[in-house]
Amino acid sequence: MKIAVLFDGAGLARLGLEQAGHECIGFELDPWKHYLSTWVGSGNCILDDVRNVNLKSFDAVWCSPPCQLRSDLNSNGKILKEKYGEDLLSWCLGIKNKILWVENIHQKKNGRNNVWGKKYNATQFLKNPIQNRTRIIGGRYKEPDLFRGYKSRMVGVCPTITATEYKGGALCNGRASGFYGRRLTWEECAYHQGFVIPKGWYMMPMDYPGNLVKWVNNIYEAIGNGVPVYMARAFGEKYRDQFKRYNLKRNK
Repeated sequence: MKIAVLFDGAGLARLGLEQAGHECIGFELDPWKHYLSTWVGSGNCILDDVRNVNLKSFDAVWCSPPCQLRSDLNSNGKILKEKYGEDLLSWCLGIKNKILWVENIHQKKNGRNNVWGKKYNATQFLKNPIQNRTRIIGGRYKEPDLFRGYKSRMVGVCPTITATEYKGGALCNGRASGFYGRRLTWEECAYHQGFVIPKGWYMMPMDYPGNLVKWVNNIYEAIGNGVPVYMARAFGEKYRDQFKRYNLKRNK
């Protein structure tokens, strides 16, 4: 299938869908996330506002709108809402394509509910789980194949890799650094998200508006904000046969 990946970020969800055999095009408005995404998988990512994309030409759409808009822990939500002028989660859920995945965080505070989607934990997607990570997936899709039922947390498995892993916080049990007793490296964070750091990420662009420390932190944020690659791949694999039929029809 041909899939549009909206809010592509660093390209992790797109990579998982590509590993499932699909043709994907990512769309990302942030120039530095877009730069990172061009080094991931096919690198097929376009720098553009997702609201400008003609989605009628795609068989399916994956959306990962900025979670800060709905996070109870992040004050950037107000800034993002002012920037976009709307609730992007609601906008994503209104997309009309037949197959739609909308991924976002699980909120626990402020009386918010999650009736718009279903809870999944990253531990469900690997035989030997490597990260506890609860996300909500809404939209219209076939249920992925899972190794176990949902639990908010599996004992003995690393907590969520967060966007603030660069801050360390070894005494914070809610973060991976608390689990290991130290700050994790880029490579270790990437392992828990299911990919290998691309070589291009080690080269800070000459026109990057910041110093090396900021670039290092930017990579941590990109990894932590991404979708586990193996999670996106599992959703894409449910349409593997459909992708083959699509290619057969297209190539006649």
